[in-house]
Amino acid sequence: MTISKIKTFTVFQKIVGLTGLMLISQGCASTTERTSNTAPSSTVKLEKTVGRMPEFSWDTMPLYMHVWKKNSYTKDELNYLAKYPLITIEKAQGSREGTIQQGTLKAAREIKEINPNTKILYYKNIVIDWESGASKALKEIPNGYLQKSNGDYPVVNQNSKAKFFDISKDEVHQWWLSDAKAMLDDPSIDGLFIDANIKVLIESYFVKGQGLGTSKAKDLIAGYHKLLTTINNEFRQDNLIIANIIRARFENAGLEYMQYFDGSYFENFELNVNGVSKPDYLVKGLEAGQKAAQDGKILAFTAGLGDSLKKDSSGIGLDEARHKIGSIEQVQERVEYLTAIFLTMAEEHSYFYPHDGLGVSTDKNGKYRNKTWMHTFPIFNNRLGAPKGLAKRDGYVFTREFEYCSVYLNVETEEATLKWK
Repeated sequence: MTISKIKTFTVFQKIVGLTGLMLISQGCASTTERTSNTAPSSTVKLEKTVGRMPEFSWDTMPLYMHVWKKNSYTKDELNYLAKYPLITIEKAQGSREGTIQQGTLKAAREIKEINPNTKILYYKNIVIDWESGASKALKEIPNGYLQKSNGDYPVVNQNSKAKFFDISKDEVHQWWLSDAKAMLDDPSIDGLFIDANIKVLIESYFVKGQGLGTSKAKDLIAGYHKLLTTINNEFRQDNLIIANIIRARFENAGLEYMQYFDGSYFENFELNVNGVSKPDYLVKGLEAGQKAAQDGKILAFTAGLGDSLKKDSSGIGLDEARHKIGSIEQVQERVEYLTAIFLTMAEEHSYFYPHDGLGVSTDKNGKYRNKTWMHTFPIFNNRLGAPKGLAKRDGYVFTREFEYCSVYLNVETEEATLKWK
């Protein structure tokens, strides 16, 4: 596959029952049944845009989008999404209308019709089977799912019942890679977003949390490195590979794994663990983000606006878990604080997304449950301009100057000031 490769996609009036569409591959042929939502509503000619990196500008705040919706997006929603230079389409996209692959491609193609330069990532979990549409093929792999010694299958949580696949097995690697290739072969998909790395790399999650023992946890880590090496060799030349990986709880805050990736998403950035004080934990995370950005890596700094929950589904603080916000007005100070964190780290190809959750749904009155969806915070329309230099640190205080904004950040008091010029 080359970045100049052109493919033409035609909408069929009757999709169900047709074969030969590009998602069908050896590894996922049994799970890509077609529905009327497989393609956009018009004939589309798509081309892989030249260059792997997303568009970037310092004119205003560079923004990222990470989203899923169980139905298709409306015209207004598509126009909103098409404004973003970098988008990850999450694991539940289009699940009420077909497979996740179908839903992802439908959304990606429709966004690309509006803005061909938007870079769109396909969500792939490294160890969790979220019933993503390729699961039927996975079920055919002998011992493809992780099992305890008593035969029970550990699950992510009792709500989803999602199982874990065994990435120590070559057959599972082939299944994973086959699905990824099928999606990356579509010119509407520009790369992969790889999630749950931390669940594999923090050994205690599978040893204690899932009861699989030390030997199996180490096998999974070895399988992880083998799979990521193959992903790099097969896909990275023409595609972006972004991961949920920078986290201060790692010895080197996740930088020790960045050779596999073009950038990092951020999750649970503020939840300190292992006896480290919160200010020190934040400083470590900030400095890791600075280092990655200065090394030319993409930053997708994503942070929730609601209050933190006491416990997440992992039980050890691996996942972002926050309350929904009451209103946009209530979170203005937190938006400014998170913006200051982002600007302290940001370099070219850094993008920001403060949010009230990643899903798009409506209540019985038709109002969005996600208060930040279809909303742009006013400060994001302010002129920003390029940074005049790197951030300066004095203890827990960071300052940085942009052409049209002065940034003050105190991670000890959790206060920030943005002075716009």
